[in-house]
Amino acid sequence: MGDLESMAGNLHIYAGVAVWECGDRLTKAEEIMRIHAKRMIQYNHDNGLRNILPHLQLALKLMGSAEDAFMTFCGISEDDFFQQEWHRKGGKTSKLIGHTTRLYLAIMRGDMALGERIYEMGKMYHKGGILFIGSIMRAFLGGLVAFATARYHGDNEKEMIRVAEESISTIKIWAKHSYWNFANKLFLLEAEYWFLNGNEKLALRKFDDSIAAAAKHRFKNEEGLAAQRAAIFHLHYNRKQEASSYLKHAKDCYEQWGATGLVEQIDAAMSEILEGLD
Repeated sequence: MGDLESMAGNLHIYAGVAVWECGDRLTKAEEIMRIHAKRMIQYNHDNGLRNILPHLQLALKLMGSAEDAFMTFCGISEDDFFQQEWHRKGGKTSKLIGHTTRLYLAIMRGDMALGERIYEMGKMYHKGGILFIGSIMRAFLGGLVAFATARYHGDNEKEMIRVAEESISTIKIWAKHSYWNFANKLFLLEAEYWFLNGNEKLALRKFDDSIAAAAKHRFKNEEGLAAQRAAIFHLHYNRKQEASSYLKHAKDCYEQWGATGLVEQIDAAMSEILEGLD
């Protein structure tokens, strides 16, 4: 039993690292996760299946697939699965994974309003406990959501600025211990900080630093994300030609990653921008 529990734990760590941290080719990660999801069913390992399905579902959505992994392996829809999960006693790890995968997808799709709602919903599940890949990504993703939300100057602006600045402080500490893994994340958060504070020159420098660091360290997914955020920065100042160039960079990254769903979304955004240039 101990070996089986250890395998399930290692499996969800692999899935998180492969899909949202290292930027492994999505088709490869999806294939491996599908195999292990079947094994969890064969072993009658409910928690193992609950931990891996959100990662598989995330990969499928990034790839542009209409398949619902929860329906395939559990016979219920994603929404029904998470409704059951939120009301289930225990299962904190699977709740953390579920929230973080949904938060990640919202940000990669550029839907920061949805990202803010998901971030707020997940607060109760992210207090205490050990530091694992989902917690690390949530600190980074939460900072991105907070900076974007703060720019709208809503009622929660002060709280969002606090969350964003805390995120920078946290990632800065981690970057001291592992520059390779965290430099691009820190640069991107710093870019959003200067964007929020109206310093265009420093913001653009940090966006470019983030793109360069992610490319050097082979985080193709986060290279695309940084380019996508830089495009949004330029659009804010109505620099459509520059925005289009950064979106093209993001598209190239997502194509290499295998995120066809994001590629299609960027194609639509680029078409709209180019129409405005005519």
